[in-house]
Amino acid sequence: MDINKLTHNKLGPFQEIAKEYMNDKKKSIGLLNEALRKANTKRGALGEAWEKFQLLFGVFKDWINGNYKEMPTRSLLMIVLGIVYFVSPIDGVFDYIPFAGLVDDAAVAGFVISQISADLERYKLWKGQVESASRVNPDQKQ
Repeated sequence: MDINKLTHNKLGPFQEIAKEYMNDKKKSIGLLNEALRKANTKRGALGEAWEKFQLLFGVFKDWINGNYKEMPTRSLLMIVLGIVYFVSPIDGVFDYIPFAGLVDDAAVAGFVISQISADLERYKLWKGQVESASRVNPDQKQ
């Protein structure tokens, strides 16, 4: 899959929508809830992509809640773009075609993760530290 074609042809139309979500955290919560609902309903069919989506959802949730502020804007835009594409009923391959739509969604999630892998690694380290600290001191707020 040509990365430039994927970015321009598939994700391009969703860029303005993604920017709207980034500027409205209340609206972002709705997007996240919708994505979580879809992912939970399609969990078995998502296979390995399930973990990828959970990572993207986790970063997005921690950003919305103000817990994680270190994600660069470009990387956050990629995450939101991927989530918007995932929940969109009109993406490259329609989700009502058994498995084909989910394969398409999984490819986009993989693409997003590959583009921002260093930032996701920093997030995972931060998340691990926060979870460790909360196990040591359960009253500590994230």
